[in-house]
Amino acid sequence: MMNYTKTFFKTGFALIAAAFLTGCATINSMNSGDPRDPWESTNRVIFKVNETIDGKVLKPLAEGYQNVVPSPIRTGVSNFFSNLSDLATAIHHLLQLDFKNSGQSVSRFVINSTMGILGLTDVASNLGINRTVEDTGQTLGSYGVKQGPYLVLPLFGPSTVRDGLGRVVDLAVDPFNEIVKEREAKISGNILRVVDTRAQLLAAEEAFEALAFDRYVSVRNAYLAIRESQVKD
Repeated sequence: MMNYTKTFFKTGFALIAAAFLTGCATINSMNSGDPRDPWESTNRVIFKVNETIDGKVLKPLAEGYQNVVPSPIRTGVSNFFSNLSDLATAIHHLLQLDFKNSGQSVSRFVINSTMGILGLTDVASNLGINRTVEDTGQTLGSYGVKQGPYLVLPLFGPSTVRDGLGRVVDLAVDPFNEIVKEREAKISGNILRVVDTRAQLLAAEEAFEALAFDRYVSVRNAYLAIRESQVKD
C-alpha cells in the first residue's frame, strides 16, 4: 500500500509542476476583472493544475469505477458516506439554531444506520425525511461572516477565504476519519469517497462543458451563486 501511495503522490507532484510551469506563461492575460476574484491570475494557475490532475488521474479513475462497479454498489457507497455526513449536518443546523432540520438530520442518521444497514440504503428519503447538507462555511455565513475573495484550492477546487477556513474545520472533524482509526483503511476509504463523488459528476460535466465558454469563469460564477444560495436558505 505504501508503494502505491508514494507513486500516487510522486505522479501528482510531477503533474503539478508541469501544469504550473505552462500555466504561468499563458494565464496572466486572461483575467476577467471580477472584483470578487482579486487573485485571479494565481487562481487560474491553480485551476489549470487541478484540471490537469483531474484529467490525468481522477477522471479516468471515476470513469473506470463507473464502468466496472455495478450501479447498486455505487449507490450503496454514496449512501454510506452521505449517511455519515448527516451527523455533521445535524451539528451545523444546531449551531445555526435550526432545531427542526437538526432533528431531521439526526433522524435520518438513526434510521439509515439501522433500517438502512449502516447507511447503505437511504430508507429515510423513502419515508419522506429529505436530506439537507450544511458545512462550516455555511454556518459562518449564517452568523454574518463574509465570504471574502474567491479562492481556488489545490486539489479541492473552488472556494472562498471563508469556505477554505471552513473546509479545514470540516476535514478535522470528518465523521469517517473519526470513526476509522486504521491508517490504510482511512486512506482507502477517502480515495473511494473522492472517486465516487467524481463519478457522480461525470454526466453533469458534459452538459456544463458544452455551455462553458471560459471554464474557469463558469466554475467560479456557478460556485459563488450556489454558495450564496446555500447560506441564505
